[in-house]
Amino acid sequence: MIKLVFLIHRYLGIALGLVITLWCLSGFVMMYMQYPEFSSKDRLAGIEVIEIEDCCQLPSDFSDIVIDRFQLEMFDSRLILRLMDGPYQYIIDLLTGEYLTSFSELEISRSAIITAQELELTGNLNLLGTIDRDQWTVFPGFNSHRPLYHFEINDSLGTQFYISSLTGQVVQLTNSKIRFWNWIGSIPHWLYPTMLRQHTSIWLQTVIWLTIASIFLTVIGIYIGLRQYKTRKSRKKSPYHGWGLWHHFSGLFFGLFTLTWLISGLLSVNPWGTLEGRSFAEENHNLKGGYLSFEDVRNFIYSLPGNHIPATTVRLEGYMLDKELSLMAFDSNGARLRLNSSTFNHDPLSDDFFTRTMHIIRPNSSITKSDWITTGDAYYYNHHNMQNFPVFRLSYNDGERLYLDRTSGELVFAVDNERKWFRWFFQGLHRGDFSQLIRKRPLWDLLMWPLMLGVTVGALSGTWLGIRRIVRSAKNPKSFPFNSIPSLTKD
Repeated sequence: MIKLVFLIHRYLGIALGLVITLWCLSGFVMMYMQYPEFSSKDRLAGIEVIEIEDCCQLPSDFSDIVIDRFQLEMFDSRLILRLMDGPYQYIIDLLTGEYLTSFSELEISRSAIITAQELELTGNLNLLGTIDRDQWTVFPGFNSHRPLYHFEINDSLGTQFYISSLTGQVVQLTNSKIRFWNWIGSIPHWLYPTMLRQHTSIWLQTVIWLTIASIFLTVIGIYIGLRQYKTRKSRKKSPYHGWGLWHHFSGLFFGLFTLTWLISGLLSVNPWGTLEGRSFAEENHNLKGGYLSFEDVRNFIYSLPGNHIPATTVRLEGYMLDKELSLMAFDSNGARLRLNSSTFNHDPLSDDFFTRTMHIIRPNSSITKSDWITTGDAYYYNHHNMQNFPVFRLSYNDGERLYLDRTSGELVFAVDNERKWFRWFFQGLHRGDFSQLIRKRPLWDLLMWPLMLGVTVGALSGTWLGIRRIVRSAKNPKSFPFNSIPSLTKD
């Protein structure tokens, strides 16, 4: 039986060794270079300052649209209105009152020139064509924006960006450095080649079952390593030498870390809904107090010409909060200012708003603690993602926590018990992100590097042993696969 265990470990290792080694090596890159993401905040830097001249015309047939929030911003030097329903948008040209279901190449090209100027990108702008997806736009999150116009700027950085033909928004931006490091970082680490990642279900099952097989391989390896570690007549603890010795001892010392990283990596994709958590849609609805109506948007739009907005505003955003229209102004740096939706004066939320609404959000639950936090806690903090502070934290007797943004009053983050487990099993075990102290650099780097090097040595040495085994078997095919079974009594 034990010989079968050795054989399974050997040939499963040959099959999976290269994948695990790539996961390890690409992990070093991902410590310093993440997959490119052009966020809503990034998009603000490429938008013109709002001008409300010649405003505003509205269509007469959008009263049946469900409106979660709306945005006003410039596109191609004219003011447009975006009515948001989740990821979908209804776009209206406020100069003509027409719906804009898509944008022409000429309109997108003019907008791209403005975007490049606002982002201070120097160099000639070239349209490379339209695409449905490529390596940097393969996420399903781009689906509501396809097809995309692909632009290149011949600057020293090799900048490229993509503009949606449906929404007119810049949805991605990369440069040569980002693309290079991601080809040896996130793409092999997440198994993200376009030909695989574009098929979401196939990609997901590939990641799940490759990881499960790797976990099985690691468990067997730990068992063999412990079994083979014993004092012999020669006083040696291991029967191996050379690469085999490196693999044995690195597995003994770092096998558990390898196992935890594989398990936590598996949980990162929430296989079969594991640790996915709930949506908190009810709490969001209670906080908003309803949806925006046609009358809310119409009255606001018609009030624009008679009011003055902050001079640096590039986006106005309206949403419901406590049954009333709330208005936010954004500048190109991402700074936010809450305005009164009637007078357009600065209108910050009072502390009384938070103490009053915290009982409305979950009326039948007991609050154990409510307070302001400015530097983060165990669940809401800065590390890979930057968060807004301060936030109003609500802790409930069932262990769930809600976080309300100080400026907008919206629910920006929430954790239930499943998400808490996800936080520790993925962000803790996989990223070594256990506390605010450990997150600080360079302490985090000094902790992660030795652990990752140890795991990498184990994977790399095992891969090399597998390659050597294939070469030997090719030279002596008659004995494959039962040649050189490790001796169980070897001194």
